[in-house]
Amino acid sequence: MKSESELASTVPDLIVEPSALYPPWSGVGYYTRELLKAYRELPDHFPIKFLAYRFFLKPKRASREDRFAGQARDMGGSLDIRTRLIPGLIYDRLRRWALRPPIPLDLLKRSKPCVYFFPNYVGEPLIRSKCVPVIFDFGYLHYPGTLLGRDHLYLKRYVPRTLRRAGHVIVISECIKNELRELYDYPAEKISVVFPAVDHTVFRPDLPEETQAAVRTRYGLEPGFLFSLSTLEPRKNFPRLIEAYARLPESLRTRRPLVVAGGVGWKNQDIAATIRRLGLESSLKFLGYIPEEDRAPLMRDAGLFILPSLYEGFGMPVLEAMACGTPVVTSARGALPEVGGEAVVYADPLDPDDIARKIRSVLENPKESEVRVQAALARAGKFQWSAGARILAEVFRKVAAGD
Repeated sequence: MKSESELASTVPDLIVEPSALYPPWSGVGYYTRELLKAYRELPDHFPIKFLAYRFFLKPKRASREDRFAGQARDMGGSLDIRTRLIPGLIYDRLRRWALRPPIPLDLLKRSKPCVYFFPNYVGEPLIRSKCVPVIFDFGYLHYPGTLLGRDHLYLKRYVPRTLRRAGHVIVISECIKNELRELYDYPAEKISVVFPAVDHTVFRPDLPEETQAAVRTRYGLEPGFLFSLSTLEPRKNFPRLIEAYARLPESLRTRRPLVVAGGVGWKNQDIAATIRRLGLESSLKFLGYIPEEDRAPLMRDAGLFILPSLYEGFGMPVLEAMACGTPVVTSARGALPEVGGEAVVYADPLDPDDIARKIRSVLENPKESEVRVQAALARAGKFQWSAGARILAEVFRKVAAGD
C-alpha cells in the first residue's frame, strides 16, 4: 500500500501562468482569480503552483514574485520558480517585438506530473507537456487595429502554436467556441465552455444603503445616473455612446449624467475629441479605474447600465449589472446575447440614434423595465463560479490522464 507522500507525488501539479493576475486587473484577471478560487474549493483539486521567474544574471527576488506568492497562498498553493537564461532586458524587448522566449518551460523533465494552465490565451513553449489555454475572444483577428502595439501579431503568431500543445481548450462562451472551430478548424470535443460568473454575495440588488452612500459621496454622484464600465479601448464603442447621449433631451441629460468607469486603455483619443466636439464636458464624468469594491455599489445606484460594444467574448459588466438589478442596454454583438438573453435591451452599436432610442425606451417605460430586471436577476443567478470550476476540474483530470 502506498504511503501518503507516495500518493501525493502521483497527483499532478497545476502550474498556472499568472500574468493575468498582475494589476491593474482586466476581465481576464477577475475571471482567472475567481475561477481558481472556486476550483481550490473542490475536494479533488490539483495542487496549484504559480509560475515565477528569476533571471540568471540577476537572480534577486522581484516584487512581482512577492505579489504572486501572496495570491498563491490565498489559494493554498505555492510558487514554481524558474530561472530564465535570457537577460531581462532582452526578454522585455522580445515581448515588445511580439515574440516569446524560445526556451521551453518543460525543457527539463519534472519528477512529478503536471498540467500547465494558460489563462491568458498563450504561454511559453512546451515540448513534453500539455496545456489548457483559455481563449476569451478573437478580437486580434476580427479587429486587429483595436489592439495595443503588436499584441495582435503576438496572438496571431502564438495562439496556433499553443493550440497545437493544448490537451483541451477553455472558452468563455458558445460564440467563442464556434469561432474557434471555424477559424482554426479545432475539434469540438477538445473545447469546453466555462462561463464567467459573479460573486452573488457582492453583486446583488439589496446592498446596504450605507455602502452605496459612501461610494456615492466618494465620487460625488446622485442615484439614477447612466453608467458604463469598461477599459477605454476601441471595441467598447465609447464615441458612439457619447454621440447617443448627446441626442438625448437636455432635460434628461441634466437629471442623468453619463458616468464612465474603467482603466485608461489604449487608442481612445477619439473619446475626448467627441466630447469636445459635442460640448459635453460638463455632462460626463470619468471615474478612471475604480477599486473592485466600488463596482457593485455603482452598478446598483445606476438608473441604467449601457455597453454598446462592437464585439465581446462574453461581457462581464453586463452580467454584474443584471445581478445588481440594474436595467441594461447593450449590443447583440459577439456573445452578449448569451449573457442578456431576453432580459436586456439591444441596440445597434453602429447607430447612435438607435442607442439613444433604446436608452429612452428603458427610462420612459419603468413597468416594462422592471419585468426585464426581474428576468435578469433570475438569469444572472444561473451563472455560478462553482459550476465552471467543476468543468475545469474535469478538463484538468482528462488532460493529466492523456484522454
